[in-house]
Amino acid sequence: MDSHLRMEKNMLGNDLFIATSFILAVISLICLLFTQKKLLFTGAAVVLFAYFYYANAKYNIADNITVLTFIVGISLLSLELFIPSFGIIGVAGLALTTYSVMDSFTDPHTGIFVILATGLAVVITMTVFVKLGFRANLFDSYVLEGSEKNKRRPRPNRDLNNLIGSIGYTKSILRPTGRIEIDGEIYDAMARAEFIEKSKVVSVIGVKDGHIIVKEM
Repeated sequence: MDSHLRMEKNMLGNDLFIATSFILAVISLICLLFTQKKLLFTGAAVVLFAYFYYANAKYNIADNITVLTFIVGISLLSLELFIPSFGIIGVAGLALTTYSVMDSFTDPHTGIFVILATGLAVVITMTVFVKLGFRANLFDSYVLEGSEKNKRRPRPNRDLNNLIGSIGYTKSILRPTGRIEIDGEIYDAMARAEFIEKSKVVSVIGVKDGHIIVKEM
């Protein structure tokens, strides 16, 4: 009886560590998207995902198909960042990742809990970054080149309010934040919707927390 209880505690402990590693790995990916510490958070995500794989292999919780599905799912989610597909690639990646995570635990309810906890962690992390004034900057080094970097300067809200009603176009993908150009000047902007492609014509409809709010025309 005691050995059975110890075994259950060990399994619970293993599931807890595996779940924590996955959640922290996803948070690292969010930090990678919003900060300049690319190397740090890439390394953290790789180490945490590696532990996730290792733990599954060690305790024989997930088979090779599950691990492969997880890799494909994460790869598709990453690909969505580089190849806008209006969410098609992202949804497929999310579905595969969700399936693999739920199949990675001895108790299916644990998998459901991990998915919900991860989703909550993502929402909280992104909300904190946005509230602190950060924005997704994965493509910054590719979006602005040469003189464009000199065009972008911080401006107080009172100056930004003068832009309401102005027409410009997106210099980067807005997911929902990015950069736009109005009359030769570069501004940080936030889409009213969740996604606006690059080189689309937009209209300024407001200003919030130092960001210009735009909608696609």
